[in-house]
Amino acid sequence: MASTKTSKPESSATSPLPAAAFDKLYWFRIGCAAFAGVATEGLEAAFGTDWTIGVSIAIGIYLVTYYVALFTWYRGLPRTQQGKVYSTGVGGYALVFLFTWMLLFTMRIAGLPL
Repeated sequence: MASTKTSKPESSATSPLPAAAFDKLYWFRIGCAAFAGVATEGLEAAFGTDWTIGVSIAIGIYLVTYYVALFTWYRGLPRTQQGKVYSTGVGGYALVFLFTWMLLFTMRIAGLPL
């Protein structure tokens, strides 16, 4: 009896993977988080601001990245996926912002040159 299996690979193995559409947004937010941490520590060192100003700067810059992404890269995105634009990279943004802010604060308090 002849085998019914052909030598052709499965269609899922040969089809190209879809492009990761939200990678650019994720890394854009990571860069903006580092900038927000540097800006927050710079303001705190220059003017002696409170921690609430730093959190406000972080939230404000995150919202700016949302609107920049929504109105430039993801303009034609269906309404059902617009929530993904808002939530992509939120954890990484928060962690990089806090790390940068705490690192620079620790260096300043320790007397190391920035």
